[in-house]
Amino acid sequence: MHRQAWWYVFGLSFVVTALVETLWPYRVLPTSTRRRWTSNAILQVASTAVITGLFQLTGIALAVAIQATRHGTLNRIPFPISFAVGFAALDLTNYVSHRFFHSVALLWRFHKVHHTETDLDLTTGLRFHPLEGILSQACQLAVIALIGVPPSAVLFVSLAVVVQDFFTHANLRFPETADRLLRWLFVTPAMHRVHHSEQMKEQNGNFGTIFSVWDRLFRTYVPKLAAEAGQARWGLADVADGSNLNAARLLALPFRPVGAGSASDASRVTSNS
Repeated sequence: MHRQAWWYVFGLSFVVTALVETLWPYRVLPTSTRRRWTSNAILQVASTAVITGLFQLTGIALAVAIQATRHGTLNRIPFPISFAVGFAALDLTNYVSHRFFHSVALLWRFHKVHHTETDLDLTTGLRFHPLEGILSQACQLAVIALIGVPPSAVLFVSLAVVVQDFFTHANLRFPETADRLLRWLFVTPAMHRVHHSEQMKEQNGNFGTIFSVWDRLFRTYVPKLAAEAGQARWGLADVADGSNLNAARLLALPFRPVGAGSASDASRVTSNS
């Protein structure tokens, strides 16, 4: 049941976002849509094969087991409060783990696969290395076990992340007024584009997944790109034409030796410390 709900939301979110970004694109993308979508889809298949069993099923099963034993702080308070706190705690966990992926050189080698995209569209939300997925979901499982997050909160977070990943990466022109209002609570496409900037200073901000409040609270909020929208560049300075990389090269990227052209891998730790 939980797995079916996830796939229903995944499919519906994909179709709706694809339609919207086709009708109201943010800008013209010069790279091949077919190649970009194929590479990102293969990464999603590889990640799903690992993560679905690890988290989509295991995470909810763990939450059910913990609830049955009344273990964890959230199992001792009224359900509406435990749901809200559990939902927020899992989103905060995503924020914290995301910051670690940017500040620890070894973790960055896996997360940089996501940041190689030079032409953002909804499928960029699928562009994650499977090993990053394992580490991220392990953090979620630890929080579920530690505080006893309700199973319903685990499910709703997983569904919300699917919608947000498509929405915030989409190549869509979102009304500025709506964006300004929405970003007081939620991460928006314009806010997340800053995070995908080629400029490292901008990459090291706007780490939120669902709620934008974590970036404001921990002072990592960056309101807008330094460059004008038409001149802004996405991706990594040391990975040219990243959207044209095929899935095999993306999967192998974290294991390539760090050369002179990848000095940013090491300097990133210094810039975050």
